[in-house]
Amino acid sequence: MAKAPAKLRRRHFLLGAAAAGIGCTEGAARADEKLLRIAYPDKSPPNSWEDQDRRMRGVMVDLVAEVARMTGYRFRPLPRPLPRVQLEVESGEADGMCLVVTPTRQKFATAAGAPLTTGPVTLFVRRDNPALERLQAVRSLDDLARADVTVVGITGNGWVKKNIEERGIRTEHASGTIGTVRMLIGKRGDVIVDMSSQINWILKEMPGGGDIVELPAVMEQVDWHLQISKRSPVIGDLPRLTHAIKKLKASPLYQTILKKYGMKV
Repeated sequence: MAKAPAKLRRRHFLLGAAAAGIGCTEGAARADEKLLRIAYPDKSPPNSWEDQDRRMRGVMVDLVAEVARMTGYRFRPLPRPLPRVQLEVESGEADGMCLVVTPTRQKFATAAGAPLTTGPVTLFVRRDNPALERLQAVRSLDDLARADVTVVGITGNGWVKKNIEERGIRTEHASGTIGTVRMLIGKRGDVIVDMSSQINWILKEMPGGGDIVELPAVMEQVDWHLQISKRSPVIGDLPRLTHAIKKLKASPLYQTILKKYGMKV
């Protein structure tokens, strides 16, 4: 299983010690506590990843840990490959996930009424790529479809399927966000179309990251939601979870969590 780069793991270990009150473990359970099992992609920092000690880390993990605490749930993060995340939420084996809402996901899960985070989707390309000039002229996903390039996308990613593959854009698939960056650095594709915060986080720590440039055009602003399985008993608490998310976002702790991962508030 691929893991986050060593420098990234060490950096986060130090940052984690500063995040007082932000828990990623189940802790001691009380008899009256309910369990909130959230499945997370295991190789998509800074949103979520499994570290060298097999513990889940990431901004989505920390945010939901706090939401769980606020609503009286015992929190259990489940590290999974992305396709398995969706399968377990669909079956009810996991109570929920923290991903972009798509029509497919709406069939088996319901999103909270407020997003956990919002951020831009941008383009990343090697500085020496012959297609760089064409990509610099891209201002939309439709422009990208006319640019005659190959996108590196995550296997099982619904956003990639809907916005990239269904436009007829050539796509090479990788396991997790870290995998897409490794493929782009290795010249196995022309461009990544993904969340700016995620790709920039990985590029800072990955060998060869300096060979990649982010283009300024924003393809889309994307919300990341807590989505609860329609088969989960937690679905009845979705209004309370939404209220907790709104309350958290209005607090200084929300800013602390985002800044911890280099994300803009």
